[in-house]
This record gives sequence, structure tokens and C-alpha cells, in this order.
Amino acid sequence: MIILIILGVVAIFSLLVIVHEFGHFSAARREGVTVEEFGIGFPPKLGGRRFKKYGKTVFSINALPIGGFVRLKGEDGSEKGPDSFAVQKFWPKTRILMAGVTVNFIIAYVIFTFLLMIGMPPIGQTLPSFGPIQPKVMGQGELTIFSVTKDSAASKAGLVQGDTLISINNTGLRNNTELRDYTRAHAGEQVIIIAKHNGTQVEKVAILGTNQSVGILGVSAEQLQLSGYSWWAAPIAALVLMAQFVMATLAAFGNLIVGLFTRHTVSDQVSGPIGIVSIFSQIVNFGPRFVLLFVASISLSLAVINALPLPALDGGREFVLILKKLGVKITPERENIFHLMGFVALIGLMIIISISDIARMR
Repeated sequence: MIILIILGVVAIFSLLVIVHEFGHFSAARREGVTVEEFGIGFPPKLGGRRFKKYGKTVFSINALPIGGFVRLKGEDGSEKGPDSFAVQKFWPKTRILMAGVTVNFIIAYVIFTFLLMIGMPPIGQTLPSFGPIQPKVMGQGELTIFSVTKDSAASKAGLVQGDTLISINNTGLRNNTELRDYTRAHAGEQVIIIAKHNGTQVEKVAILGTNQSVGILGVSAEQLQLSGYSWWAAPIAALVLMAQFVMATLAAFGNLIVGLFTRHTVSDQVSGPIGIVSIFSQIVNFGPRFVLLFVASISLSLAVINALPLPALDGGREFVLILKKLGVKITPERENIFHLMGFVALIGLMIIISISDIARMR
């Protein structure tokens, strides 16, 4: 199962990065800049040779299946000519550099709008509410298990996160209050639980506990209420919701940097690849809406982080462009060193976050 989860996360990340790079590719083509290579994955190339060439662009499939890249003619400042990135003016370069970020924003916007039209699951924050833009309840979900206590009655019976509770001893359960009242009244008894696991109804036999430290049944369960907007309000609400996510992402990134330098710890709000795999392994249990929300959040996070004025990122390259526009003299060699140092720093940061992810899982 864990292999499938990892493959799922890799597939989502790869797809989002590939469409990000396709944004750079299509923008470069529109501006008349030659794209020398569009790579799926990272080198070495499979088989050690070029995969396919169309026009002036080599389309390659590479051994490391995470994301992709585009290589533009003259992006390092070494090649000149009318089809070189190096000779383009400020605005064409800006459109090329920020096209990937724009594509990731668009993907997130489309998914958020869609979810707000069909019903958004709980996201841990208040949905936008102002003027005529008001959320409405679009469906009361079933009583869903969010967590199962280790060694509890639920754990021993085989109930897992994401299962929905229907009844205990033929007594229907509409909410967490009814669940808590029934289990307390029948503590220590053997009961028959009807639940749904991955959409299939199952029957479980459990002996309810009496130890309050692990709970009578030992689950945290809530109704997954769906909320949304009318067709015309959803696109507006999606923009506001995305702005809230952007601010939360920036705050989390800021807390990460401050925590590293002041407390020498990684904020719990930040997860690396290992932490994201762990999160995704839980999310898939709750159905397609949560998976779509996960994809939109990752796409938006990629857009925000890439837009920051940090070396090696799109925002960092744009920052250098702005400095040059303001008259700061920066040679191609110094710019390349600047981005290389930033790349090394980002890899180091990712390693630190991954170590923190592993420590949290113990």
C-alpha cells in the first residue's frame, strides 16, 4: 500500500511540475525563444540517448521520475541571436519566467472553483463570507472516522481512518454526540458495528472498552459537511480562498526560516516529501474531494514558493531581472553562481525538513 501512496505522490508532483515547465515552454515559443530541450524527469536520459526531436526541441524522458525541466537557448547568457533568451527584453523574459507559476495558480483556481461549486469538504478554516458571497451547506456527510486510537476497541476491530460509521447494534449514528452517548452507555459490552470502508459496507465485532485513556470505542469522528456557493459566486470565493492559502503558505515559510535560525527547529506547519507522503496516505481514505483539495493545495504552494525572490527559483531569476532593469550590473557568471548557491541551499533545506519529517513519524 505504501508503495502505491508513494507512486501517487510522485505522480501528482511530477504532473504539476511538468505542466509548470510546459508553461515556460509555451511562453518561450510565443516569444520566439528556442527551447532546446523539454525533459520529463531529470537526467540521466533513459538509454543514454535523445528520446525524440521535433523542430529545434529535444523531448527527453529521463531516469529520475520527479518533475521535469526546460532548457532555453541562451538562458545562461552564453548564446546570442534573435531566438536566444539572453537577448530578450525585460517583459518577454518576465512572461517566460513567470509562466510556470501562472499555470500552477490556474490549476489551483480551477480545482478550488470546481470544489466550491459541487461542495467543499472541511478545510480547517472559515470559507469566504462577504456581501452576496455567502457559503451554504450542500450536503451532510456521514459520520467519518478521522483517527483511531492505538490498542482501542476500534483498532482491534479493524476500523481505520476514513471509514464511516453507520450503526452500532442496529442503532443509527447521525453525529458524534450519538456515538459518544451510545458507547458510554454500553461500555465493556460486545457490539456489532456497521461501517463503510472504501465505499463497501462491512460488519465489525468489537468489545467496547472501559479505559477512558483510549476511549470506549477509541475513535475521533465527525460529520463531513459539504459547503459551497452558487455557480456565479464560486469563482469569486475561490480567489479569496486562494488568497487565504497564499498568506498561510507565506506565514508557514516565514515560521520555517525564523524557527531554523532562532530555535533550530522545523515548524510543524511545514512538511517535506516524506511528510507529504504521510499526509497523502491519510487523505486518500477520505475520497476524491480530499484528493482534489490536496492537488490544488500543492499546486498553489508550488506557485507561491516558486514566486519568492529566492536564488534558483523563478522569483529569484525575476528578482535579478528587476535589479538589472534598475541599473545594477550583474554579469552572467555572477548570476549563475548566485543561483547555484541558492540551489545548494534549497537542497540543504529540503534535507533538514525531511529529517524533521522522519523524527515526527517516530
